[in-house]
Amino acid sequence: MLRISVGSENPVKLKASKEAFELARERVEVAKFDIPSGVSDQPTSDREAIKGARKRAKRAKRKGDFDFGVGLEGSVTDRDFGMFLTGWALLIDSEDSYLGGGGRLQLPRSIADRIRNGEELGPVMDEFTGRSGVKESEGAIGVFTNGIISRKEAYRNALVFALAKYLNPEFYS
Repeated sequence: MLRISVGSENPVKLKASKEAFELARERVEVAKFDIPSGVSDQPTSDREAIKGARKRAKRAKRKGDFDFGVGLEGSVTDRDFGMFLTGWALLIDSEDSYLGGGGRLQLPRSIADRIRNGEELGPVMDEFTGRSGVKESEGAIGVFTNGIISRKEAYRNALVFALAKYLNPEFYS
């Protein structure tokens, strides 16, 4: 059984971590820790989000005798075609690190404009939907895909992509 430490107490990130390892046919025991990312509350670049995920993973791994530290960080990025939402997963074991990214979902202009003005996506989505805790449930991804893909599933997929290197080290040497 693998022991993994997740650098977040968000239930979406915890479930995504457990599911990703289970899809890789690993039995896991999951611990959670409230670990700050060390980056802005709303990362606006892949580089910043990966840096935050790495900090969470490193700090989570150091919390005890764990096989993996897990860091997950969402971000938005402005491109020529609009603002896109994505997520990054970074895993750390005693020897290596493993990085995976999620898909990219274009945000509506009204949401993107608010983020460009310094707001964070989570509270904006709460106001947009008239509900609280959207980022602890389906997330913006779930809202805009009508539940076809949830925030948990997006993070789970990013983690599976990160696990590719762990599952096939001979391809990455």
